[in-house]
Amino acid sequence: MQSLQKTWTSDFEKIVRARPQGHVLAVCLHPALDVTIYTKDGKEISRTQTLGGKAINLACVLHALGAKVTLLAPDDRDGQTGALLAGCGFDCELIPTSLTLRKNYKYVDADGTTRENNGSAGILFPQDYAQLLNNIINRCRNTCRTECRSQKISLVSLCGSFPQGVEKGVYKSLIEQLTEINIPCVLDAGGEAISLAIQAKPQLIKPNFEEFCTLYGLNSDLLKTQKKLENAVFDAYTRTQVSHLCSMDKHGAIYAGKQGVFTVSPPIVQHVCSFAGAGDTMLAAFIYAHELCRAQIEDSLRFSAAAATAKVRLPAGEIPTLSQIYAEWVQTEIRKGGT
Repeated sequence: MQSLQKTWTSDFEKIVRARPQGHVLAVCLHPALDVTIYTKDGKEISRTQTLGGKAINLACVLHALGAKVTLLAPDDRDGQTGALLAGCGFDCELIPTSLTLRKNYKYVDADGTTRENNGSAGILFPQDYAQLLNNIINRCRNTCRTECRSQKISLVSLCGSFPQGVEKGVYKSLIEQLTEINIPCVLDAGGEAISLAIQAKPQLIKPNFEEFCTLYGLNSDLLKTQKKLENAVFDAYTRTQVSHLCSMDKHGAIYAGKQGVFTVSPPIVQHVCSFAGAGDTMLAAFIYAHELCRAQIEDSLRFSAAAATAKVRLPAGEIPTLSQIYAEWVQTEIRKGGT
C-alpha cells in the first residue's frame, strides 16, 4: 500500500484508508509483450517493453493499491511470461503451455497522436486449453472450502482476448460455472465474446464506446449528445440487468446499474504520454473502491476515472500513485442522470 497524506478530502481518504475486503482472481487467457514506441517527426525517440494483457494490467494496479489479487494465466513455451512476472509482488499461477507470446506495438508521437499494431493471436492446443479452464474452476471451488478469508476468491475478473483454439463462448461458460458457486464476475472483452458472455449475467461489463455500440448495434453518430448516451447505456442495463461501465477515452465514462446512471468527466489531458493500460486502470480502480472497499458508487466512479486519467500522463508500464490519482480526483466531475 502506498503512503498516505493528510491533505486529502474525506471522501478520497475514506477509500484509500479502507482495508480492502476480498480476493480477486484475475484471469488472463492471452498474455502479450507490449512495446510502446515514442516518435517525433516519424523517428523513434525511445521505447518501453512490458508484459501486457488486460488482466495482467488490472492485477498490477490492484496490487499497487493494496488489494489481494492472484493472476492465473498460461505461460508461453519459452517461459517469457513467467520470467517477466518474476518479482511482481502478487501471486501468479501459471499453466505451462505451448503458446507463443504475442507482441503488441503502440506508437506515440510527440504531438499526442497514437496508433496500434497488435500481434496475431497464438494457438492454444486443446489439452492446454482444458487444463487452463480446469485450473480456473478448481481454484475457485477450492477457495469456497477454505477457512482463511484472505484466500477465498470473492471476485473473478475475465479480461481481454484469447488465443486461437479457444471457444468464443469461453467467458460465458466460465461465468455460468462461477455463478453456480456464488462467485461474481466482471468482464472486459469485445466482439462475440462479450455478446455471448452477457447472457450469463456477469456482475459488470466494461466496454469502451466502440465496443458498446457494436454490442447493441447502435450507430455511434446517433449518440453524440450526453442525454442520448446516458439513455443508451441505462437502457442496456435495464434490458440485461448487468451493470455497465462504458469508458469513452478523454470524455470519461458512463455507468449504469441499480444505483442509476452516472456520467464521469475527468479533466482534459493536453499532453498524453501513453493510453496503454488506461482502461484496465479504470476497471481496477473501480473494483478496488466499489467491490473491495465498499465505497459509494459516486466516489468509486470518480476514483476510477481519476486513476485512468493519471495513467495516460505516465509512460507505458507505470502505475499512478495515490497522489497522482488525487490530483485528477479534485478536477473530476460526476453527475447523476436526470439531474
